Amino acid sequence: MAQVVGAGLLSKFRGSLIGALVGDCLGAPFEGDEKVSPRHLEKYINNLLNKGTRQMFSYTDDTSMTLSVANSLVENGKVDPKDMAQKFVSEYYKKPTRKYGCNVVDVFQALKETDFEDVFLPAKLQFNGSGSYGNGAAMRIAPIALFGCQETDESLKNAVDQCSKVTHTNPNGYNGAILQCFAVHAALKSDSSIDLDPVHFLTQLENRMKNIETKKNAAPFFESLKKIKDIYLKHQEDISATEIAEYLGNDVTAHRSVPTAVYSFLRGIKPIPHFECSNPFVRTIYFAISVAGDTDTIACMAGSIAGAYYGVEVIPEELQRCCEAVDQVSKVAEQLHAATRKL
Repeated sequence: MAQVVGAGLLSKFRGSLIGALVGDCLGAPFEGDEKVSPRHLEKYINNLLNKGTRQMFSYTDDTSMTLSVANSLVENGKVDPKDMAQKFVSEYYKKPTRKYGCNVVDVFQALKETDFEDVFLPAKLQFNGSGSYGNGAAMRIAPIALFGCQETDESLKNAVDQCSKVTHTNPNGYNGAILQCFAVHAALKSDSSIDLDPVHFLTQLENRMKNIETKKNAAPFFESLKKIKDIYLKHQEDISATEIAEYLGNDVTAHRSVPTAVYSFLRGIKPIPHFECSNPFVRTIYFAISVAGDTDTIACMAGSIAGAYYGVEVIPEELQRCCEAVDQVSKVAEQLHAATRKL
């Protein structure tokens, strides 16, 4: 694998997990909105950047489950689905008000009642055996990409499968997590001191995903990557957030949110019309929220990709400090980096 260059590896680990936290926390107030006013969103972000508000934003299930994945990797030195399942359930019962979806709560209750005898069975039984294709597996997958920074695509895929299928056994559910993992991984391995070529980045992801989505099934993620690349090939980068919501999606399904997060990261690289901001990470979060819908999860996923690319230094301190548990997330990122270096 290519050596990580640009921002240091530890900075990228911290950037990815803190970036996910910031996206989760700042996106949460807009979750479920059909449309987000650009003027209101700009004022909201500028108030935070200019310390116009001392509000502390709580994280949601996105960060809760991400921390569980990261802590499990640190403690076990490998992907341990049973331990992850136990941590998911424990965190849920400690604080069930973090906006968990009702379907994943059913899985948690079944896992607890069966004493984790088969950690994959409750998820397999959902939706008449077809499993969930929501974005809950993708939103928590960044630690797998970081921990597996030197791994092959096949090893990463296997790790993602083990982590995802505790709650999501539908191909769209776990394939969405694979795409998100590959996107964070590609950002981690990219040199942030050199301008990123969106078409090259997307081609990398296309090549990695075409071996994941088989010909027997639909290939929504591969097709969405082609759609995003087409935007850049046709020089249509000024497409509006509302159009992106229609074109790629903005809901809780993995195939209608993970590609949108990838696009939000790429959109933040260059200035966004009508939003005066020189910081590419902030632009990423702004655009991810402006798409509306499942804003906390889309911004969380976009933030984890952007943070893995730029490193933590690009995330404004003002945004970090208004997010619950930022010091805890930073510490976990450091522990994950240390555990990875021992492999």
